[in-house]
Amino acid sequence: MARGEDVVNMARSALGVPYVWGGNSLRSGVDCSGLVQQSFLQYGISLPRTTYEQINVGYSVQPNKLRPGDLVFFDTDRSRRGPDHVGIYIGGGKFIHAPRPGQGVKISSLAEGYYMDRWMAGRRIPGVQADPSSGGGLAEEVAPRLDAHELAETYGMSYAFFKSQPSLMKLLKQAVGGQWTPEKFQAEVKNSSWWKKTSSTARQAQILQKTDPATYKAQMEAARVAARQMAVKMGAILPDSKVVQLAKNMVHLGWQDAQVANFLGQYVKFGKNHTLGGVAGQAAKAIKNEAYNLGLSVTEQSILNNAQYLVRGLTTMEKIQASMREHAAGLYPAFADQLKAGATMKDIAQPYVQVLAEELNLPETDVDVFNPKIKQAINRVDAKGQPAPMDLGTFTQLVRNDPLWRRTPGTAEKAFNVGRQVLSDMGLGF
Repeated sequence: MARGEDVVNMARSALGVPYVWGGNSLRSGVDCSGLVQQSFLQYGISLPRTTYEQINVGYSVQPNKLRPGDLVFFDTDRSRRGPDHVGIYIGGGKFIHAPRPGQGVKISSLAEGYYMDRWMAGRRIPGVQADPSSGGGLAEEVAPRLDAHELAETYGMSYAFFKSQPSLMKLLKQAVGGQWTPEKFQAEVKNSSWWKKTSSTARQAQILQKTDPATYKAQMEAARVAARQMAVKMGAILPDSKVVQLAKNMVHLGWQDAQVANFLGQYVKFGKNHTLGGVAGQAAKAIKNEAYNLGLSVTEQSILNNAQYLVRGLTTMEKIQASMREHAAGLYPAFADQLKAGATMKDIAQPYVQVLAEELNLPETDVDVFNPKIKQAINRVDAKGQPAPMDLGTFTQLVRNDPLWRRTPGTAEKAFNVGRQVLSDMGLGF
C-alpha cells in the first residue's frame, strides 16, 4: 500500500518541470497523464498512460470526499467529449498538474472558475491509503466540518466572491451551518436571483474578478486594447470612459464583433480635418462618389448618419446605394428606368457635358451634371408637365445664347461657319 501523501510529495518534486507532450520524466518533462503515471509508479502502482484510460481506474469520489492521492479529471477541450486533463488532489481544495505547453508543473485550485466549469470526476486509485489514524489502519472516510472559506473553495468559488454577493453570502452561511453537500449548494445557487439574472459569461467574469484578480485584470486590459483597435478600425472616436465600458461588456457579457460594432457605430464622428476614419471613412468616400455619379447632393450629416448605420450593422452599402438610386430616379424622372437598371447620371449627361465644354472652350473635367444648364436640359418638361429632355441641337442653341459663349475664343469663327453653312444650304453660297 502507498500513502496518498507520499504520492503527492513525489508529484511535488516535479514542480516547475516543463510540460512536454508525451513526456514521462519527472525531471526533464511530463504532460498531465505522464505526471500522474510516474508519480504513482514510484510506489509500485502501475497506471495507464493516457487520461482517457486513467479515468477508468479505481472508483468515483465526490468533490467533498476527495483526499490526497485521488485523481481529478477535467474536460478542457470542448470540441471533443470526455476527459482530456488530469491532476492529483493534494488537499485543501487544490491539486497538482502539468497544465499545458509553456507552463511547468504547478498547483491550482478546484475553486478556479476555469476548472470548476470543466470538472468531470474524481477517482480513488486502489492501493492508495489515507493517513493512518491514531489507532492504526486506514482513516475513516468522513468529510471534516469545513468553515466558510473552505466551503467556498469546495463549492468552486472564492470566499471573496461570496462577500461581494449578499444573497450568495447568505446561502454560504446556511451551507456552513448545515454542512450542505456541493450538490445541494449548487442547486440553491442556481435557484438564486443572481444566477437567474446573470448570464453564464457574466457569472464567470464576476467569479474571476474576485477569485483571481490578476487574471481578471489581464483580461480587462486585453479587452481595452482590443476595444481601442476596433474603434480605430471602425472610425469611432471613444473617450476613455467608453473604452472601459466597452471592455467590460466584452469580458462580462461576452460581446462578439457584431455587438462591439453596434456600440462603436454610435461614436463615429468627424475628426479634426472634418473627415471620417476606418470603415466609416471608406463608407463616406463610397457614398460621396455614388452621389456624384447619380447627380445627387448629399449633406455631411446624411453621410455621417449612413456611415454610422453601416458600422453598426443596421444597413449595408448595397442598401444605401439602392436608396440613392431611388432618390435619383425621383429627381430625374425622364431617366428613371435607366437609373434603376444601373446607369448613372454622369454617363447619361455626358453628351451634354461634351457640348457645353466644347462650346464654351472648357475642360470636360470642369463640367458635370450639376451645371445649371445641363440640369435645365435634362429636367425640361413639356406643356403637359411631362419629362421632355432637350435634344442636343436645342441644347447647343441654349448654350450659344449665353453671353459667355460670345466671349469665348473662336466664337466669331464658329458663327461665320454656321452662317456660311446656312447660306450654302439655301443655294446662296459665296
